[in-house]
This record gives sequence, C-alpha cells and structure tokens, in this order.
Amino acid sequence: MATYGLLIDYEYCTNCGSCQVSCKEEHGYPVGKTGIAVHADGPWYIDDDNINFNYFPLPTDLCDLCKDRTERGREPICVHHCLANILYYGTVEELSKKLEEKPKQMLIVPQYMPRVARGEFVHQENATDLHKAAAMDVKGTGASTFGAHRADAKVGEYEEDAV
Repeated sequence: MATYGLLIDYEYCTNCGSCQVSCKEEHGYPVGKTGIAVHADGPWYIDDDNINFNYFPLPTDLCDLCKDRTERGREPICVHHCLANILYYGTVEELSKKLEEKPKQMLIVPQYMPRVARGEFVHQENATDLHKAAAMDVKGTGASTFGAHRADAKVGEYEEDAV
C-alpha cells in the first residue's frame, strides 16, 4: 500500500491563506483549528543585499489529506485551492522524484491524530453560531482581463481603472 503526502514548494508561497481557509471550510473547523497553517520565517538579513522571508504551509495534526476527497479521486482541498500552485499531492515515491528537481521544497506525510488534535468542538453543521462567509456575485466588466466587480455594477462604470 502506497504512502501519500504533500510536496510543498515554499519558495513561491505568498501567504494568501487559501489553503487554511479552504481547509477550515471543508472540514467545519472552529476558530483556532485548521488542518494546515502557514508559518513565516523572516524577514531577516542574509547579508547586506539579501533578505530572507519564507512562508511555510504546514499540515497540522488535524490533516488527514482530505481522506473523503482523495478516496473519490480528488486532490486535498488545500492543493485544489492553492493560488500559487505550490502544493502537490501524491505518493511519497512520486513526490520524492519531484523533490529532487529544485531546492526550497519539503515533503510531508501528515500523521493524522484527531483525538489529540481536535479536542472538543462542535462541527459546523451542528453549530449554534450560524456565522457564515458572505457570498457576493461578481461578473467581469470587460474593462480588464484580470478584474471583476460586483454583479450590480454597470459595465463601463470602472473604465478609469481599465488597463
């Protein structure tokens, strides 16, 4: 039986938080608990011309590599939502080959420990606190190829911002 893990190319992590947010939403974790957390190292000077500043997305003891998703042939939610495309899921054998391609990567095999890590919390579906993320419909304005505005905005209303 193959062992699965995550390969993290931390050289390009921007600390956007999409891995953390998507994990919390997927599993319904409460405030302060997540299956992956981004940690910072720096900034500090390497020498007069170079500064070190790295972000490290690290699975916590709550990470089970999204067992429900991966059993259906899907990738873990953090990999799916990574905006910098720096998280990779696969067998340790596959990922170790990719690890050899460049520095500033790490291969992690999470050790899921729910009884130790989870403690007491109420799952989101059963929670009495009904705070949820606010949804907002957006549509492209045609004013730029990378922007979107509220769906109720008029097309052309933001032309002064067009690129």
